[in-house]
Amino acid sequence: MQKIIYDIDDGIDFGKWKDKTSQYLYYQSTIEILKKIKIPDSVADFGGGNGLLKQFIPQIKTIDIDENKQPDLIANILHHHDHYELIIIRYVLHYLNDYEVIELFKTINADNILIIQFENQDLKIKYQNSINEFKYFRTTNQLKALIPKKAKEIYSKEYMVDSTFYDNRLKNGQYEPHREILKAYYV
Repeated sequence: MQKIIYDIDDGIDFGKWKDKTSQYLYYQSTIEILKKIKIPDSVADFGGGNGLLKQFIPQIKTIDIDENKQPDLIANILHHHDHYELIIIRYVLHYLNDYEVIELFKTINADNILIIQFENQDLKIKYQNSINEFKYFRTTNQLKALIPKKAKEIYSKEYMVDSTFYDNRLKNGQYEPHREILKAYYV
């Protein structure tokens, strides 16, 4: 397996920043969203890296391609087909192109899927702020076109992404605050 390292993602410290946006994305919203579903025994966090969800779901198995984040299993989620009662895909879809997202949902092996993803109505600002990153940011309509048709929206909240979030995350420039929408879909 090719060793892949994402230095920009802070390895095991990813998502542990103390700015308001990070606290909302990685802590407060997670509590609100998880209250809306039943958590089974067999749960996988696809792209879960450093295991941030373990503070909410201790039995969750993290599966990630980035070994620096020390996941439970180093694997590409596009090729991992073990069965789980619930698979959570949180802030992962922007790492995948449209074809990969479609393939992921075609081959995923789960009774239920929880998708948690931010959506951007102003893609220009999002891309301007995301210097040195290659991501696939999407509007609400673009994301909905890719996820399973039977997915039900269970959470939606608009929030402000401030420049401190980008300072912590990317550490390299001037950033323009902007609004995003956080959505959770349940299949």
